[in-house]
Amino acid sequence: MWTTIRAWLFPVSCIACGRGAHALCRSCAPGAADAERFAIAGIDARAAGAYAGALREAIVAMKRGERDQLAVLAPLLARELGSLTEPLVPLRTSARRRRARGFDQAVELAQRAAALNGLVVCDLLEKRGSAQHGRSRSARFEVRGRFRVRRGIVLPSRVTLIDDVCTTGATLADAADALFDAGVTVLAAVFLARTPPARKPSQIRAG
Repeated sequence: MWTTIRAWLFPVSCIACGRGAHALCRSCAPGAADAERFAIAGIDARAAGAYAGALREAIVAMKRGERDQLAVLAPLLARELGSLTEPLVPLRTSARRRRARGFDQAVELAQRAAALNGLVVCDLLEKRGSAQHGRSRSARFEVRGRFRVRRGIVLPSRVTLIDDVCTTGATLADAADALFDAGVTVLAAVFLARTPPARKPSQIRAG
């Protein structure tokens, strides 16, 4: 009943243009042509789009605890999974962030995308320590060992990692190391968005 009342009191509309009945309408959501392909630590990775514009707004809203965004973001993740069939392993957020939001966005996204693509979610990883937000690029890579494989779980041989945003790739590399040590191969990684890579000094024009 609360869901019906909430929808009446607070009707959902596109976070970018304010139109429609979805948290991110089709016109504002990234299309297939916006997808990005890249590699991190030897792992093939892909993202639905750049961490900018309407996609960034929707992800930020989700990180603030707005669950409505999950319903429109998960299909973008499912689209990028394509023909991948390996179990999905979410890159869990910190316990503090999970408590603040009321959910773990990586777990929620993985479960919803798996349901759309007929895949399995294997919640293999536990995360220790604080979130990476606010750390410099070099500091992110210096913090290692934040993931460990949960004990007492039957491990698949190959998996696909799932997360919302790829910034430096440090989180992905850290999780992949933990899985590799446990005998699990990370075949691919799929994100909602990728933060544009930092430009090298030689690429920055003077003046």
